[in-house]
This record gives sequence, structure tokens and C-alpha cells, in this order.
Amino acid sequence: MLGRLDDVVERSLRGPSLEEEAFNRLVVQGIRRVVREYEIRPEKGVLVSHEEALIDRVWQAGLDFLAGCGVYCQSTGRVIRFGREEIEARLHEAPAEIWMGEGSDARLERCRSVEDPRPPLNMGSSIGSPVSEELFVPVMVSYAQEPLVDVTCGPSLMTVGGREIRSGSPLEIQAAWREVEGMRQALARAGRPGMAWTGMMLSMTQAGQLSAAGPLGLRASDLHTFGVISELKTNFDILNKLTHTLHIGGIVDPYANPIYGGLAGGAEGMAVMITAAMLALSVIFMATCVGSSPTHPFHFNDTGPELLMASSLAFQALARHTHLMTNLTVTPVGGPGTETLLYECIAFTVLSTVSGASRILGPRSATGSIPNHFSGLEARFNGEVMRAASRLRRNEAEEIVRRALTKYETDLDRKPYGKPFPEVYDVETAQPRPEWLRIVDAVREEAVGWGLGLDGVGTE
Repeated sequence: MLGRLDDVVERSLRGPSLEEEAFNRLVVQGIRRVVREYEIRPEKGVLVSHEEALIDRVWQAGLDFLAGCGVYCQSTGRVIRFGREEIEARLHEAPAEIWMGEGSDARLERCRSVEDPRPPLNMGSSIGSPVSEELFVPVMVSYAQEPLVDVTCGPSLMTVGGREIRSGSPLEIQAAWREVEGMRQALARAGRPGMAWTGMMLSMTQAGQLSAAGPLGLRASDLHTFGVISELKTNFDILNKLTHTLHIGGIVDPYANPIYGGLAGGAEGMAVMITAAMLALSVIFMATCVGSSPTHPFHFNDTGPELLMASSLAFQALARHTHLMTNLTVTPVGGPGTETLLYECIAFTVLSTVSGASRILGPRSATGSIPNHFSGLEARFNGEVMRAASRLRRNEAEEIVRRALTKYETDLDRKPYGKPFPEVYDVETAQPRPEWLRIVDAVREEAVGWGLGLDGVGTE
């Protein structure tokens, strides 16, 4: 991997020189070209694609597009580009499974196929949502104590010692270490000290992650996360995080979140862009696992119909043609205490499960932007959904996803962000309040009536 890193760095220094706006135009033109040439036309009204010829064309289009476009390095103004044969060769080298965590809390993530009967891993967490200092530990206990949660991920501290965190300052490093301390405390309190977790969620620059990732901080058996810049861009901060992770033997767990309606355009372009971005994470960023949460520009979610459709096409294309471990983050508009959140979880998680995702993250409730609006109960519910969905065929999943969508689609503009953690959980005991439990039970019973086998789903 270090030899491959040297190659990537060299290409970032010596690749074709280009202004960033010119690269943006290259992305737009490239997407339009492959959408036209490969006839990427999603089936009208179908959310969980089952047209395998179309899925295969999305794969070919994504591969063609990435080979022609590459990834732009903002720090050098150069394009990191790999040819099609190079991309395919490196994909063959990608891992198909990985153990994460330690001892009895360790979990095995494996690549999955379309309609795979093995459920994905459940990364139950708030996925970097903003949290108050005093709530960090009880919030994380609410996730880690759930038997159906396999691995987890911390929220992002809004302050450290009551002070606003400034990017690149000593406060960022302080906050990163507070995240480590808080996670260790929460996992120990939940009785799962070896559980793998993803960090550092608050590190806006390389400073926090490089300081707190190592033997005394984020362990090699944990997931070391960083995002790439939309669309298909990087910089030395990101490459430095990658370099450090490789040197300490950490699990490289990057993500790319294409923006709907942006450079990739509509659902057909988004399907290609998501596919290409996941390939780039593997080939250029040497990912152990690749992930995405494609984003709506106004609702800031990924549960709308266009993004559901694009995600299904892209992740089925990856599952059919690679052995990559792929993950998707559920980012609903609804927050704790709302039915909307649960219906969004059903739609996105059922679709992701049958489309071959190996790990499903979240839910990142209330779009991940409203402080303290998340809780462990929705992660429990999401774990039940992915286990039930692993028993479905695509046509069965399509019906359930569509029924769930009709229950929340008109709510998205209202932004039902729900209630903060202390109003849905007892902070002292880290247990859900009765009213939140009743809402979950009612939606669970309704979904059973749709054919989603949530009744009797246990911790197997």
C-alpha cells in the first residue's frame, strides 16, 4: 500500500495541470457523455432497480468516466488519473473482508452481493452530528448498548471546555482527544470496550486526526475516516490523513458524497457519479471499505426518490462487478420522536440491503445538522430492518420501499427534526422514554403488515 501511495502522490505532483473550473467542466462533460453513450435511463417509477442490463451499463459508464476524468488535487492543481486497465487491476487487489474491533467485540465485514441473504453490518451512530459536551457519553452509550449494533461512530463535539472549536488550532487537537476519551468511556459503560468505532469525526483538518490516531487513541482495528471533496477532488490534508493511517496499519474508511443536481446532474448522472466515486476511493485512496451518503442540495438528505434510485443502480453495479466492501449512510430529514425518521429508515435501508451494501451507517437523524437530535433507538430499529430486508428479493423490496416513501415524501419540506436526545431518552439511564418506544412499535407493526419481517427479528 505504501508503494501505491508513492505512486498516487507522484501523480498528484506530475499529473496533467488544470484549473479547478476546467476540471469541473471536464466532470460535467464526462458525465453527460457516458450517460448518453451508455444509455443510462433509469426505469420510470422504479426505485429498486432489477434491470440488470441497465445496471451493467452503469458499471461500464462509471469505469469509463473515472478513467477519463480522474481526481483533482487542489493543492497542486494536477489531476490524478489512472487508465481503465490500471483501475481494473487495482480493484482486483481490494480486500473482500476485514475484521474490525477487538476481542469478543470484533466484527467481520464482508462484501455482499445483490439480494445477499447475509445482513449488512449495522454501524449504529449519529455519524458526526453536532453534540453538546455533556451529552456525548450518554448518547454513545445509547448506541453501543444495542445488541443489533455491530460497530459505531461518534458525533462531533461543538465545543471543548465550553470553547468553540477552531479548525487547525490546538482546540481541534484537544477536541479530537476528548472524542477518544468519550468513546472509550461510553464503550466501557455499555460493556463493549472492544467495539470498533469510526473517527475522528470532528477533524476538519489533518491536525486532529493525525494527533489522536495511534496506539493511545483511535486504534489500528478501528475505522479511520476521511471524506473527499465533491466532486472527485482531494488535497494534501486528505492525503496526509491517508498516509498516517497506512503507516499505523489502520482500516482506511473514506467516503464520497456526490451532490444531487450539481456537476453530475439528475438521477442518471448521479448513478454514474456514485459508482465512479466508489471506484476512486478504492483505486486512488486505497480504501479498505468505500462509502457514500449522496446528498440533496436543499433537504440535505439521501432518502428522496431520485437518490434512492441512483443509489440502487450504483451499489448494484458495484456488487455485480467488484468485491468491494461498500457502505451507505442513512441520512433522513426526520428526527427522534417522529414517524418520518422511521419510514425513511425503512425505505433507504431496505433498498441498500438488497442492493448489496456491506455496511449501513446511521441513521444520521435530522439530516445530521441539528444538535443533539439523534438516539440509539433508531439504530436498533435500523438493525431490525436490515436483517429483515436480507430475506427479500428486489421486487419485494420495491413494494416496501415505495410504500414507505409515500408515508414521508410530502413531509420532507416540513423538516420534522423531532426532539433532542434528553426528550426521547433518560440521560441518566441512557434508556428510551416510553413515548418514543410506542412510536417505534407502531411503525414496526405497520411495516410487518407490508411484508417486512420485523416480527421475531432477534440478535442472531
